[in-house]
Amino acid sequence: MTFGQLAGLIAAIAFLILVVFACVVLTQLSKTIKETNASVTLLTRDMDNLSKEVEDVLGNTNSLLEDINKKSSQLDPAVKAVADVSQSVIDINDSLHEVTEKVNARREKAQLGMGLLKTVGKTAIVNGITRFRKRRAEKKGVETDE
Repeated sequence: MTFGQLAGLIAAIAFLILVVFACVVLTQLSKTIKETNASVTLLTRDMDNLSKEVEDVLGNTNSLLEDINKKSSQLDPAVKAVADVSQSVIDINDSLHEVTEKVNARREKAQLGMGLLKTVGKTAIVNGITRFRKRRAEKKGVETDE
Protein backbone atom coordinates (compact mmCIF):
# COMPACT_ATOMS: atom_id res chain seq x y z
CA MET A 1 0.00 0.00 0.00
CA THR A 2 1.36 3.30 -0.99
CA PHE A 3 1.37 6.46 0.97
CA GLY A 4 -1.44 7.96 -1.17
CA GLN A 5 -3.61 4.87 -0.65
CA LEU A 6 -2.99 4.98 3.10
CA ALA A 7 -3.97 8.66 3.17
CA GLY A 8 -7.15 7.86 1.16
CA LEU A 9 -8.00 5.01 3.56
CA ILE A 10 -7.55 7.34 6.59
CA ALA A 11 -9.70 9.98 4.89
CA ALA A 12 -12.40 7.37 4.12
CA ILE A 13 -12.40 6.13 7.76
CA ALA A 14 -12.57 9.72 9.03
CA PHE A 15 -15.47 10.40 6.69
CA LEU A 16 -17.21 7.21 7.89
CA ILE A 17 -16.80 8.31 11.54
CA LEU A 18 -18.14 11.75 10.60
CA VAL A 19 -21.18 10.19 8.90
CA VAL A 20 -21.84 7.89 11.90
CA PHE A 21 -21.54 10.84 14.30
CA ALA A 22 -23.83 12.93 12.09
CA CYS A 23 -26.39 10.10 12.03
CA VAL A 24 -26.35 9.87 15.85
CA VAL A 25 -26.73 13.65 16.20
CA LEU A 26 -29.54 13.78 13.62
CA THR A 27 -31.38 10.92 15.36
CA GLN A 28 -31.21 12.70 18.72
CA LEU A 29 -32.22 15.98 17.09
CA SER A 30 -35.21 14.24 15.49
CA LYS A 31 -36.32 12.87 18.90
CA THR A 32 -35.92 16.32 20.45
CA ILE A 33 -37.99 17.94 17.70
CA LYS A 34 -40.75 15.30 18.14
CA GLU A 35 -40.84 15.95 21.91
CA THR A 36 -40.91 19.70 21.28
CA ASN A 37 -43.82 19.29 18.86
CA ALA A 38 -45.69 17.19 21.43
CA SER A 39 -45.04 19.83 24.11
CA VAL A 40 -46.19 22.64 21.84
CA THR A 41 -49.37 20.70 21.00
CA LEU A 42 -50.05 20.11 24.69
CA LEU A 43 -49.37 23.75 25.54
CA THR A 44 -51.67 24.87 22.74
CA ARG A 45 -54.51 22.72 24.11
CA ASP A 46 -53.85 23.96 27.64
CA MET A 47 -53.76 27.59 26.48
CA ASP A 48 -57.08 27.15 24.66
CA ASN A 49 -58.69 25.77 27.83
CA LEU A 50 -57.06 28.45 29.95
CA SER A 51 -58.17 31.25 27.64
CA LYS A 52 -61.77 29.97 27.80
CA GLU A 53 -61.63 29.94 31.60
CA VAL A 54 -60.08 33.42 31.71
CA GLU A 55 -62.82 34.66 29.37
CA ASP A 56 -65.47 33.24 31.73
CA VAL A 57 -63.77 34.84 34.74
CA LEU A 58 -63.60 38.22 32.96
CA GLY A 59 -67.27 37.95 32.04
CA ASN A 60 -68.16 37.25 35.66
CA THR A 61 -65.94 40.09 36.81
CA ASN A 62 -67.63 42.51 34.41
CA SER A 63 -71.10 41.48 35.57
CA LEU A 64 -70.04 41.85 39.22
CA LEU A 65 -68.59 45.28 38.49
CA GLU A 66 -71.83 46.37 36.79
CA ASP A 67 -73.81 45.11 39.80
CA ILE A 68 -71.55 47.00 42.21
CA ASN A 69 -71.88 50.18 40.14
CA LYS A 70 -75.69 49.89 40.15
CA LYS A 71 -75.79 49.33 43.90
CA SER A 72 -73.37 52.18 44.47
CA SER A 73 -75.53 54.55 42.45
CA GLN A 74 -78.55 53.44 44.49
CA LEU A 75 -76.67 54.31 47.68
CA ASP A 76 -75.71 57.80 46.50
CA PRO A 77 -78.99 59.46 47.57
CA ALA A 78 -78.77 57.87 51.02
CA VAL A 79 -75.20 59.08 51.47
CA LYS A 80 -76.22 62.55 50.32
CA ALA A 81 -79.13 62.58 52.77
CA VAL A 82 -76.81 61.59 55.61
CA ALA A 83 -74.43 64.37 54.60
CA ASP A 84 -77.30 66.86 54.59
CA VAL A 85 -78.45 65.75 58.03
CA SER A 86 -74.92 65.98 59.40
CA GLN A 87 -74.56 69.48 57.96
CA SER A 88 -77.83 70.45 59.61
CA VAL A 89 -76.62 69.04 62.91
CA ILE A 90 -73.40 71.02 62.53
CA ASP A 91 -75.42 74.18 61.84
CA ILE A 92 -77.58 73.57 64.91
CA ASN A 93 -74.49 72.89 67.00
CA ASP A 94 -72.85 76.10 65.77
CA SER A 95 -76.02 78.06 66.51
CA LEU A 96 -76.19 76.61 69.99
CA HIS A 97 -72.55 77.50 70.63
CA GLU A 98 -73.12 81.07 69.46
CA VAL A 99 -76.24 81.43 71.55
CA THR A 100 -74.53 79.92 74.57
CA GLU A 101 -71.62 82.33 74.25
CA LYS A 102 -73.95 85.30 73.84
CA VAL A 103 -76.08 84.22 76.79
CA ASN A 104 -73.06 83.65 79.00
CA ALA A 105 -71.70 87.06 78.11
CA ARG A 106 -75.03 88.74 78.77
CA ARG A 107 -75.53 86.80 81.97
CA GLU A 108 -72.16 87.89 83.28
CA LYS A 109 -72.88 91.52 82.40
CA ALA A 110 -76.47 91.84 83.47
CA GLN A 111 -76.90 88.86 85.79
CA LEU A 112 -80.06 87.89 83.97
CA GLY A 113 -82.28 85.11 85.21
CA MET A 114 -82.86 81.69 83.76
CA GLY A 115 -85.94 82.86 81.84
CA LEU A 116 -83.82 84.65 79.26
CA LEU A 117 -81.57 81.62 78.82
CA LYS A 118 -84.53 79.39 78.19
CA THR A 119 -85.97 81.85 75.70
CA VAL A 120 -82.67 82.17 73.83
CA GLY A 121 -82.17 78.41 73.81
CA LYS A 122 -85.62 77.89 72.40
CA THR A 123 -84.95 80.57 69.83
CA ALA A 124 -81.68 78.88 68.82
CA ILE A 125 -83.38 75.53 68.43
CA VAL A 126 -86.22 77.10 66.45
CA ASN A 127 -83.67 78.94 64.28
CA GLY A 128 -81.74 75.71 63.77
CA ILE A 129 -84.88 73.81 62.81
CA THR A 130 -85.88 76.66 60.50
CA ARG A 131 -82.44 76.52 58.84
CA PHE A 132 -82.78 72.77 58.47
CA ARG A 133 -86.22 73.05 56.89
CA LYS A 134 -85.07 75.88 54.64
CA ARG A 135 -82.01 73.92 53.44
CA ARG A 136 -84.13 70.83 52.90
CA ALA A 137 -86.72 72.82 50.96
CA GLU A 138 -83.98 74.41 48.84
CA LYS A 139 -82.59 71.01 47.96
CA LYS A 140 -86.07 69.82 46.98
CA GLY A 141 -86.57 72.94 44.85
CA VAL A 142 -89.28 74.56 47.00
CA GLU A 143 -88.84 78.23 47.85
CA THR A 144 -89.47 79.40 51.41
CA ASP A 145 -91.15 82.61 52.54
CA GLU A 146 -88.43 84.12 54.72
